Amino acid sequence: MKNVYVVRLGDLYFKERELILTNNYRYKMADNLNDAIFSEDFDSAKKLAEEIGGKAYKINLEEVE
Repeated sequence: MKNVYVVRLGDLYFKERELILTNNYRYKMADNLNDAIFSEDFDSAKKLAEEIGGKAYKINLEEVE
């Protein structure tokens, strides 16, 4: 199966980034891995993790029947 990456900050996972009126970003986090955004690109996940002070983790997806 393919590898994907998730950004984690403490017990929270990155969910989305939205632009706010002051031309800054607000990062929304989720406490559930199922609500997190997965990235196939490690470099972009690592860059985002550095922006928010978290870490990028590799997740191996497996198909379950």
